Amino acid sequence: MIKLDDHIESIITRKLSGIISAEEQLELDSWMAASKDNANYFNTLKRLYTEAANKDETTYPHIDIDHEWKTFKNNIASEQSSKVRVANWLRVAASMILVTVLGYIFWNNAFQSNKITVIAQERGQQVILPDSSVITLNKGAKLTYPRIFAKKNRTLAMTGEAFFKVTRDENKPFIVNLGLSNVEVLGTSFNINAQKDNDVTEVVVNTGRVKFSNATTQESVILTKGEKGMLMKTSNLISKTQNNDVNFMAWKTRKIVFNDVELDEVIQTLNKLYDAHVSFSTDVGKDCKVTVTFDNQSLDAIMAVLEVTLDLEYKKSGDIIEVVKTGC
Repeated sequence: MIKLDDHIESIITRKLSGIISAEEQLELDSWMAASKDNANYFNTLKRLYTEAANKDETTYPHIDIDHEWKTFKNNIASEQSSKVRVANWLRVAASMILVTVLGYIFWNNAFQSNKITVIAQERGQQVILPDSSVITLNKGAKLTYPRIFAKKNRTLAMTGEAFFKVTRDENKPFIVNLGLSNVEVLGTSFNINAQKDNDVTEVVVNTGRVKFSNATTQESVILTKGEKGMLMKTSNLISKTQNNDVNFMAWKTRKIVFNDVELDEVIQTLNKLYDAHVSFSTDVGKDCKVTVTFDNQSLDAIMAVLEVTLDLEYKKSGDIIEVVKTGC
C-alpha cells in the first residue's frame, strides 16, 4: 500500500500544477525511484492530468484541494494492505485527482488565462472584442473581458467611462457589469460613466435600446435613443430621464457645443474634458452666457476664444489657469 506524507503530497500537487522547483523535482525523482509502485502511482496521476487538460471544459465545481487530499490519505490508512485494496484506492485517488485537476484548470484558465484587462492610458483608446464590438475608453477606464465569450451571453466588467458600439447578436445578450448595476443589450451604441468616485452611474443611449438594472434590487429601466439612466449609489435608486447634455460624448468626439450656457458651467466642462485646472478669482463674474462650438481644439485655443468674446482675462502658471476678469 502506498503511503504519502504531507511533503510528498505537496510536491506531487505542485508538479501536476507546473510550479515545482528544481529541489522538489529531485525529491520527486528519488521518491519514484525508490519503488515501482510509487512510479506507477505518479504516472497514473500524470496521465489523468494530461487527459483532463486536453478536454474542452467550460464549468467545474468548486474543489477544496486540501480537504480532498486529507480524505484520500485517511481512507488509504484505514484499509488493509492487499493488491485488491491498493487497486481500488488507486481508482479512488485517480477520481479525486481528476476532479482536483479540473478545478485547478477552471481557476487557472477560466478565471485567469481567459481574462483580459485593459486600463486606458489616454482618451479614445479602442478595444475590439471577440464579437467585433468596439469599445472606446476614456482615460483611466478599466475594462475586463474574456478572450472567448460564453455560449449564452457576452459578459464583461468595467469602471470609468466608455462608449460602446455593440455588434448585434440576438442569441447572445451583451452584458456590462458595473458593480452596483448592469447594462444589457443586443446591439446598440451607448455611453457609460461609472467613475468610482462619483455618486451617480450614468448610461446614455445613442442608438438602439438597453436595459439598465440595479444589481442589488433587480429593479430596471429600459432606455432608448436620447434617454439617460441613473443609479444613485448612496440611495440605491435607479431612474431615467431625457438626456439634455449635448456634450456627453465630447470626451470621445472632441466636439463641444455651448448654447447660451453660463461661463461657470463652461469652465466645469473644460476642466472635466481636458483634465484642466481652471478657476475663478474672488468676486469675478461667472454668469456670462456663452454660445460657441469648439471642434477638436486645444484648451489654449479655447481660452483664447473666450478671452476675445467675453473680454476675459486670465493668468496661467504651469497647468493652473486663473480667470481674473470677465466682461459680465
